[in-house]
Amino acid sequence: MIRWPALSSLSVSFQRAISIRKVGFPALVIYGLAVDPTTGDGGIPCLWRLVFGIDCPGCGLSRADALLVRGQVWDAIRMNWLIIPVAIGALYSFIETAVNQQHYRRRMSWLS
Repeated sequence: MIRWPALSSLSVSFQRAISIRKVGFPALVIYGLAVDPTTGDGGIPCLWRLVFGIDCPGCGLSRADALLVRGQVWDAIRMNWLIIPVAIGALYSFIETAVNQQHYRRRMSWLS
């Protein structure tokens, strides 16, 4: 039987890699602090709007994120209501990853 040592080391590197689930929520907060909520300066321009000249469903998410991070929840919802599922999803993913990581560490310490 042929052993593939590269595959076993690859799985370890995947376990240690920084995933989008770990950095999604902190990135959302940092991005929200970097964007000006009144003008949207500092945000990523919408490619759809640049090409077609009309707003896409995601237009206003940067400003809504900036408002949400600053505690202006109602204004963020009025800017773009999609910020709520995006923020909830990012927060859930972040918490789930942290809880699973702690569970994994406890289980591995018990086994060793």
